[in-house]
Amino acid sequence: MLFAFTFSASTDLTENGITLAKNPDSKAVSRSDPSIYLLFLACSVLVASPCLSFSFLLLQPSLPEFHAAFSVVFVDPSGHLNLLADMTVFTYKRIQHEASLSLTFWDDPTVDGFQALLMTPKSMLRTYDNVFKLVNLVKLQTSCKKLLLLNELMDHSGNYVLTALPFVLSLLQRGLGERIHLLVHSLPQDPEWPVDSAPPKHKDQPPLSIGLLLNLEHALSVLERGPPADNPKAAEFRQLWGSLSQLRRFQDGAITEAVLWSGNSISHRRFIVLKIINHLLELHADIPKSCIIVAGGQLDDVINHTTGEEESLEVVQSYDDLSRKLWQLKDLPLSITSVQGAHQALRYTQVFPPVPVRLDYSFFEKKKNRLGLVPKENNPCPCYIAPIKVIVHMEGSGKWPSEPMAIRHVKAAFHICLRELLCNQHNYRCHATPGYLDVWKDGLVFRIQVAYHREPQILRESLTPEGMLIYRDNAEAQALELETLHKPFLTSTLHGLQQQYGCFGVVCRLAKRWLASQFLLEDIREEATDLLVASLFLHPAPFTPPSSPQVGFLRFLHLLSTFDWKNNPLIVNLNGKLTAVEQTDIKNDFVASRESLPTMFIVTPNDKKVSVWTKEAPSVQMLQRAVMLAAESLRVLETRLDSGEKQDMRVAFRPPLEAYDVLIHLDSKQVPLLAKAVDPPVNTFQRGTHGGQPYASGGALPVIDYDPVRLYLSELRDAFGDLALFFYDPYGGTVIAVLWKPNAFEPKPFKTSLMNARRVKVNDDVATTVPNVEAILQDFRIIGEGLVKRLELRTEKWVV
Repeated sequence: MLFAFTFSASTDLTENGITLAKNPDSKAVSRSDPSIYLLFLACSVLVASPCLSFSFLLLQPSLPEFHAAFSVVFVDPSGHLNLLADMTVFTYKRIQHEASLSLTFWDDPTVDGFQALLMTPKSMLRTYDNVFKLVNLVKLQTSCKKLLLLNELMDHSGNYVLTALPFVLSLLQRGLGERIHLLVHSLPQDPEWPVDSAPPKHKDQPPLSIGLLLNLEHALSVLERGPPADNPKAAEFRQLWGSLSQLRRFQDGAITEAVLWSGNSISHRRFIVLKIINHLLELHADIPKSCIIVAGGQLDDVINHTTGEEESLEVVQSYDDLSRKLWQLKDLPLSITSVQGAHQALRYTQVFPPVPVRLDYSFFEKKKNRLGLVPKENNPCPCYIAPIKVIVHMEGSGKWPSEPMAIRHVKAAFHICLRELLCNQHNYRCHATPGYLDVWKDGLVFRIQVAYHREPQILRESLTPEGMLIYRDNAEAQALELETLHKPFLTSTLHGLQQQYGCFGVVCRLAKRWLASQFLLEDIREEATDLLVASLFLHPAPFTPPSSPQVGFLRFLHLLSTFDWKNNPLIVNLNGKLTAVEQTDIKNDFVASRESLPTMFIVTPNDKKVSVWTKEAPSVQMLQRAVMLAAESLRVLETRLDSGEKQDMRVAFRPPLEAYDVLIHLDSKQVPLLAKAVDPPVNTFQRGTHGGQPYASGGALPVIDYDPVRLYLSELRDAFGDLALFFYDPYGGTVIAVLWKPNAFEPKPFKTSLMNARRVKVNDDVATTVPNVEAILQDFRIIGEGLVKRLELRTEKWVV
C-alpha cells in the first residue's frame, strides 16, 4: 500500500506515461506516417489479405503518440490500450493529492492511519472548501460549439458532457490560478435502462459537481493582476477576462492589465471565486449564471457572518489600545506584569461579537446619582452590552497579604486606583466594584479584573488543629485559576490559530450558534467548543485544514457525532507541544482511569489529566443527545446542499420541541437579543441605541451585562433545579423548555424541611409528598411577571 501511495504521489502520468508492453521502444513504423496508411489501403484492395490488416493493427503506438491523444497515459501489456483513456488531468491530480496526503498521515505516529484513511468516508461536501454544481447540462451542447469541440464531440459519440468537461475545467484552472490548490470534479454513474427502451438522454443526467481546495493566501484577493501592457501575454490576459480587464497604474509605478473584484468584507470576498466562475463560464462557454449553483454560503445569515469578522477585529483593536494605555499608567503602587484578554471576542470566536454602540439617551430615564442608565417604564429591555473581560496581573511583592480576604481588599483598592488613573489620564468613564472595573471605551465595555498569581495557592492553604500547613484543592481556587490562568492562555493561543487559519473563528461561531439553538451550549461550554473546532484544523486527517466556514461546520458535526467519546480522549495539540510519546501516555492513562474521568474528555498541553472545560458537563445523557442531533443535522444539511437547489438551511438550527414537558413562552419585547434569533422577526424593537459613530469616552454608563431571561432562568434553576431541567437559546430564544427529571414525581417520605414545591398525599395512613405541579406552574408565572407571556402545558408527557 505504501508503495502504491508513493508511486501515485511521485509519478506524473500526464507528462511521463508508462507502458507495460514488452518492447515499447521497438522500431515499428510510426502510425503517424501517411505512407503507411496508403500502403495498407493498396494492399487491402489488391490482395484483400486479413493477415496484413491484422499485422497492421499490431503496430504499437509510441508513448508520445498516446500523450498526443490522451490526457493521462498508462498502456496495457498489449501496447495498444490506454487503461486511463477516460481519465481527465484533474482526476489524476486528485489521485496524486490524495496519495500525497495519505503518505503524510500514514507516517505520522499520532494519527490512526487505518481509521483515518481506510474507514472515514470523504464526501465532496466535507472534503472541498467550495463545491458548485452545473445544472441544466443541455447547455454544454452550446459550449461545445462555442469552444469548437465538434471533432472531440464525435470522439465521445455525441456525449457533450464528457466532451466539454475537460475544456471547462481547464478554463476554470486558468482563471482561478493561485487562488486554488486543487480543482476536482465528480461524474454521475452511468444509469441503467431496459434493453427494449431508448437510453437516457445526456440532458437528464444529475448535476455535475466541481470542488475546489482554496489557497487562502490568494483566494480572497480582490485584485487579479496581469502582465504589463507592452507584454505579449497582455492580449491573452484580455482575451481571458474580456471587458473586466483594465489597464491600471500601481503604487510601484507599473502599468499592467488587472481585474478588480468588489468585496467590502471578508465574507463578501469569499464569493469572489464564484464571481470568477460565473464570469468565465458565461463569457467563454455560454453557460449562464442560472446553471451554476453553489453548495454553500446559505449559512452566513445564521450568525450575521457578513459583518461579524469585522466586528471582532474592531474589538481586538480597541483592546490592544486599552492594553497599551494600561501599560503606560503612572503612579501605580505596584507595576503591571501582564495584560491578557479572557473573552471569546478577543479570539474571534464569539457568536455575535460586541458591537460599538451609540446610546440614545431619550430612551432612558433622566435621574441623577444613578450608576447605570435605566429605560423608561414602558420601553423594551435595553440592548445587551456584553463586558469584555481583561485580566491584569500585578507584580508579586511582599506587600501582598497572605490572607484570602485581605487579598480581595487589596484587589478592590487596585480597581479604585485604576479607575482614577484611567479617568484622569485618558478621560474614560469607569465604574469600580470590589470584583472588577468596567471601562467604557469606543462604545464597548471592558471589564478589568486584577489578579495576583499566588492567590489560588493561598486559597488551597489550610491549618490542621496541630498547626500544620496543608494544601487542599477546592472549588473556589479552581474557579479562580480558570478565570485568571486557563482562559487567558486559551484566548491567546486560539488568537494565534485564527491568524494561521482565517476561517477558524467563523467555524467556531457557526458551531456555537448550532449548539445554542439546540439548547446544548450550557452543557458543551463555549471553550470546549472552541477546542473541538481547533482539533479540526490541527488534526484534519484524512482531510486538509478547512478553508471555508461551511466545510468546517460540517466536519464539526461529523466529529461530534462519530468520535468515540467513551473509549478515547480528544487530544488538541495546541502549538504542537505534545510529543507522540506523551500522547500515547495520555491515552494509556485515560483507559486506566476512564471511570473517574468526564464523559467528554479533551486534552491540551496545559491540561493533560483534568479536562477543565468539560469536567462539570456534559452528562452522559446530554452528550448522547448532542451526538444524535449532530448526526441528524449533518444528514439534513448534506442532503440539502447536495440537491443542487437553493433550500432553507436554518432547519438544522431549529430545535425539536416535542420532547419537552412545559414550554414557557416569553414576551419578545423583553428579550434583548431578539434580533439574533435563528428566525428573527421582521419588526424589532428600539432598544436605546442609534446609528453613527460611538462616543469615544465620557458620558453615562449604559446598563451592562443585563439579560432578564438569563436572570429568570437562574431563579428557576435555584428554586426548581431538583425537579426539572431548563433549556434555552441564549441568542434571541423566546421559549424556555422544561423537562421534568425522571424521579421528580416519585413519592417521598413526609418531612417538614422538604416541603418546597410539594404537597402532602396520604395513602393507607402513610403521608408522602409529591410535587405540587399547579403551584410550580403558578410560580413560573409569578417569578417571570412581565417576562412570561404564556405557558404551554404538555400534560401527556407527565403524570401528577
